[in-house]
Amino acid sequence: MIILEKPYVSEFLLDTIVQNDWAVLQNNVVNDAEIEEGALKLIPESTAKNYYLTQEYPLIYSNSENSISWILDNLPESNLASYIKLFKDKVAFRELLKELYPNFYFQSVKFDELKNMSSEGIKFPVVLKPAVGFLSFGVHTIKDDKEWREAIAQLDSEMKAASKLYPKNVINSSDFIIEELIEGEEYAIDAYFDRDGEPVILNIFQHPFLNSKDVSDRIYLMSAGIMIKYMAKFAILLREIGDAKKIKNFPMHIEIRVKEDGEIIPIEINPMRFAGWCTTDVAKYAWGINVYDCFYNQKRPDWNNILANASKEVYYFSMAEVPIGMDKAKIKGFEYEKFLANYSNVLEVRRIDYKNNPLFAVIFGSTTKKEEVERILKLKTKDYIL
Repeated sequence: MIILEKPYVSEFLLDTIVQNDWAVLQNNVVNDAEIEEGALKLIPESTAKNYYLTQEYPLIYSNSENSISWILDNLPESNLASYIKLFKDKVAFRELLKELYPNFYFQSVKFDELKNMSSEGIKFPVVLKPAVGFLSFGVHTIKDDKEWREAIAQLDSEMKAASKLYPKNVINSSDFIIEELIEGEEYAIDAYFDRDGEPVILNIFQHPFLNSKDVSDRIYLMSAGIMIKYMAKFAILLREIGDAKKIKNFPMHIEIRVKEDGEIIPIEINPMRFAGWCTTDVAKYAWGINVYDCFYNQKRPDWNNILANASKEVYYFSMAEVPIGMDKAKIKGFEYEKFLANYSNVLEVRRIDYKNNPLFAVIFGSTTKKEEVERILKLKTKDYIL
């Protein structure tokens, strides 16, 4: 079954569902969407609940973590619900990894306690973030006491903004985690565990940043070189995580860092979905695969053949974000064409309703120039806002 939820459902996902005649949960998002009547094979909530309560390892995919609420409310004792609770809670996730990373520093703290909390005893540099979070809301890289106080002062407004966009099961300001800053290159993986508990990698993204303070999601890169270098190593990590909780029939988007000495440390796992906002669709351009089809039909990409015939281009998805704290009522428009002129080979542009979302657009593209990636990282969307 597929659960469609806000904030964004791509036409590619909808076309895939229709072509395969997959079952879709009938909910408010589907009822309110402009979808041709009869195009989707809809399942009432009660029917879906009764069926999946009989499944030990339910096979369910969603485009958004907003679907978590339905799973926890209707299938609370399922293996799927247990996976979600574990991975959505960054503190619980760190506890799971203690055996693999015994020296990794982290601590949890209540949001209400942060304002009066002394930085004494914190092992700077650290990352402060919501224990249950999404995108970069409430995430701060902090190197000393001064930056600690500055971050705490900003949190209240940031989390209020986040609460207006996402439910508590996606972003929750009640608990935060303080953890050591993991130096190194950041990567993200779209993967799933199949019915036998075997991990299947569908894509690997490199997530570059402008500098050490940058926590944005401006651009994610994928190339044959990245896949060849890291696929086997990342598969070992996934297997260790899967074995620890006996995970089966489970899609995920996992973020990790690779340190200079080659050590691989997980940052977080986003359950129920691949890369958010349907940006996972970029795999059709980079590798010619449909990740939804791979998961739902338990297919493994033929990576030997795919990579042997891959181009030398670097593919990417890029996000044009609404600046945090900007009064959207004052925005009259966004200069899309001017902004897109910074991209040399645009494959697809998805304009987002920025009045109700934190993005102006998602861009799929490709390049062979490192300078272009650096230029995109430096873009300031406020320069293109009318």
